[in-house]
Amino acid sequence: MTPGRTRRATGLRTTYATPRYAYEYAVRKEFVPGGGPAITTARQQPPKLHRHDIVAAGIDLADAEGIGALSMRRLADRLGVGTMSLYRHVADKDALLIAMSDEIGERFPYPLDTSPPWRERVRVAVDIDWEIYQRHPWIVLAYASPRHSMGEVTLTCLDWLVAGFAELTEDVAVATEMALAVWIHVQGVALAAVSDELLQTRSDTDDAGGLADLLDGNPSSPPPVHLQALAGRGREPGLTDPRTRLDRGVDYLCAGFVALGG
Repeated sequence: MTPGRTRRATGLRTTYATPRYAYEYAVRKEFVPGGGPAITTARQQPPKLHRHDIVAAGIDLADAEGIGALSMRRLADRLGVGTMSLYRHVADKDALLIAMSDEIGERFPYPLDTSPPWRERVRVAVDIDWEIYQRHPWIVLAYASPRHSMGEVTLTCLDWLVAGFAELTEDVAVATEMALAVWIHVQGVALAAVSDELLQTRSDTDDAGGLADLLDGNPSSPPPVHLQALAGRGREPGLTDPRTRLDRGVDYLCAGFVALGG
């Protein structure tokens, strides 16, 4: 028996447990014709592991502890398998992040079988992406990297959004720039909205920062010339509420798209 293993027998089943994981053997007795001695054989039954399970566990780990906690070792411990067994299904952590990003896209699909006007496509894309970032804050960082975000699923969604902008321009490159501008704006607002969770620096105090203090009429220092008119104005949604800032920013972008396309 390999050092470090322990053996436990119950009936016709024997379990060999290693420090990391266990293999279960089904013991079967074969009886030899003519009354000869029985032959006992063992069949190894390793834990079943599928790529989908690895990706799903990676998403769960990132949701629970942040993307910084994601490692192949931590993931293997979570699944109860050896680290090297993961590499039979996922090449490395980089490939895992790409697969996780694609899986998130599969869970929050664009309505690819519809063909609404370009402005409606923008609204749908913004709503779906915003929900993704609220449910999975770590994906903001993953989507910020082209190699982690531009998989097959993402490119298909991009194509759907670009098709709408074809109403404004015949230049596919310009239409793609418009679509990416929308995505980048959503990512930027989402990053500000989930930054505390990503940085894991939540505070019990309502310290919203310099702009909010200025709007409350309690600036920590004399405000710059052009911002003095905001002092004591109150926390207007367009200046402090993330979703309102998101929607108004999209409106400004779309107005620019129209002007450019006209």
